[in-house]
Amino acid sequence: MGDSSFLNRLLYRWLPRLMRVLMVVAAVPLILLIFAQVWLCYVFQLPLLWVEEVAITPAFWMYMTGAAYAAYDKSHIRVGVLDIAVKDPRKQLTWRFIASVITFGLAMLFLVWGFNFFMQDLAFGPQTATLRYPLIYARSSFFLSAGLLGGLYFTLDSIDLARQLFWHKAPLKSGLNQGGE
Repeated sequence: MGDSSFLNRLLYRWLPRLMRVLMVVAAVPLILLIFAQVWLCYVFQLPLLWVEEVAITPAFWMYMTGAAYAAYDKSHIRVGVLDIAVKDPRKQLTWRFIASVITFGLAMLFLVWGFNFFMQDLAFGPQTATLRYPLIYARSSFFLSAGLLGGLYFTLDSIDLARQLFWHKAPLKSGLNQGGE
């Protein structure tokens, strides 16, 4: 896959940019809502009871897109004990592959769960108690952002490690920690 291929640009340039923009776009109203809540509550003693209901949408989208971006960037939380204990690069690669397959499996479970949650929200249309604000706006991030995008990058990581381990191929261009941008 050449650097100029459409798929490469989509996976390692356009989607990561979209995720960064989405995180910023979600963070701005979240910050404004929290600021308004604190300001009105502590300065004017006028609590806004509905802020929490609206704030879940940008918060969920920011968190779930951040999880997907961490999968792309390979900056998600991991314990590197085996990297310290195992000195042989081939064995390290084997353990990284095993961990990647387990993570991939968990990502696929999250994808299925997020899809089922999304379909349930479409079918039943749950709403918040005070504003009757549709919860699907916030909860769709589980499936669309963390499930699809996060699952995509965990899949790519597993494929990349399998290529390195079994076919002795060079690593694919990947996230920022591996020189992706």
